[in-house]
Amino acid sequence: MNISDSATNLLSSLQTELGQWLHIPGWIVFPTLIMLAAVIIDIALHFVLNRMERRLRDSPRRWDDPILHGLRLPLRWWVWVTALMVSLGVVGDHFGIERVNTVLSRLGALITLLLVAWGGIRLFRRLEQRLVFPPGNCHAKPVDPTSASALTKIVGAVLIVTLILIGLQILGVSMSSILAMGGFGGLVIGFAARDVIANFFGGMVVHLDKPFVVGDWIRSPERQIEGIVEDIGWRLTTVRTFAGPPLYVPNAWFSQISVETPTRMVSRRLWETISLRYQDIGAVENVARDIRNMLLKHEEIDQDELITVNFATFGQYSLDIIVYAFTHETDWQRFHEIKQGILLKIRDIIDERGAELAIPASRIYLPEGVGKGSAEKERVEKESAEKEESEDRAGQDDSRNDSAGRDDVERENVERQDAEYESEQRRNRQGASSRTARQSQEGNRRTAPGPSDTDGDGEGDA
Repeated sequence: MNISDSATNLLSSLQTELGQWLHIPGWIVFPTLIMLAAVIIDIALHFVLNRMERRLRDSPRRWDDPILHGLRLPLRWWVWVTALMVSLGVVGDHFGIERVNTVLSRLGALITLLLVAWGGIRLFRRLEQRLVFPPGNCHAKPVDPTSASALTKIVGAVLIVTLILIGLQILGVSMSSILAMGGFGGLVIGFAARDVIANFFGGMVVHLDKPFVVGDWIRSPERQIEGIVEDIGWRLTTVRTFAGPPLYVPNAWFSQISVETPTRMVSRRLWETISLRYQDIGAVENVARDIRNMLLKHEEIDQDELITVNFATFGQYSLDIIVYAFTHETDWQRFHEIKQGILLKIRDIIDERGAELAIPASRIYLPEGVGKGSAEKERVEKESAEKEESEDRAGQDDSRNDSAGRDDVERENVERQDAEYESEQRRNRQGASSRTARQSQEGNRRTAPGPSDTDGDGEGDA
């Protein structure tokens, strides 16, 4: 009898005795003990890892805290997964389930690979933070965010690919089959995803060459790209434009265009043209000399760079002085504050020399005869216009008088017609009254008795 058989018999007898003592089936005893052991181990790990984390929090080394942070949760989960797999194996053996141990072993291995991948991702993320922001007592220099991100991404990608290959082997997939499929499949995938692959390699080139890093101000007139770099991914680079919205740039573009990084300038150029009047040509030399002396004494001007102040050209309406220098300050806002102070000092120099700044203006010189002829012509045109205006006013008065006369005539005609109508009505009324009188007189004569009639009647009566 070997040691394994002895251990098996011991566990079997222990399982039987505990089952009888606890009054439960024997096959439940061992899985229950395993889960209780997992609880105890988990509590112990929690206690130990907490103490280690407090001790390593102030460690000057960059690796201690990321390793502990990466392994903390995956390790505790692994304890529970292992306990569960063993318990299920015991139950499967009790009920005589075939191949249960094979299936559980493969499943446990795959879950373990997933936990390792999870722990690796947590480790690399924390490591990236510690590389960029090392502890206060760490003497190592900080790593720029772009390099730290590239390092963690590359190592993470290698880890994921390795775990995938191991997982395929656990599942029983032959590596030769994978390589055979990878030949033709890689060709098809590469042709279909050539843009994605181009962006991937473009991101690698950006990470390796470092033409810019996160936080840099970049611009490219070829593609109208300008803003602050927020993130450099494997496929896209995120640029926050000065207008506010984010701009997502494919990494493949950066191998085809020129990119300017103003953030990396060591000095900023001041280039202005000062325009004086033509009347101040005698003061140009003194003004240029005073401006140059002022720049040579200015503490914000880089004296190691070129300083040029010279009368440059006769402009269309001005005498142009070129001012060319560089400032130590490269910050955009601070540079413009310095530039404002320099321009105000230049204005004071111009005032002290009795000169003035030129403004766009044109002066026309005419021959003497042309000027007089033009004046005489203007006078004649003015008199003609005034005469026409007076005639227009007279014509308007005449028209108003004519209209007033016509109104008077019409009014007289109306009054005359009214008078004639009234006289006619009066005559009609008089004629009617005379006819009425004659008719009444004639009626009276017909009804009155005559003298012969009276006498005859009297005589007969008697």
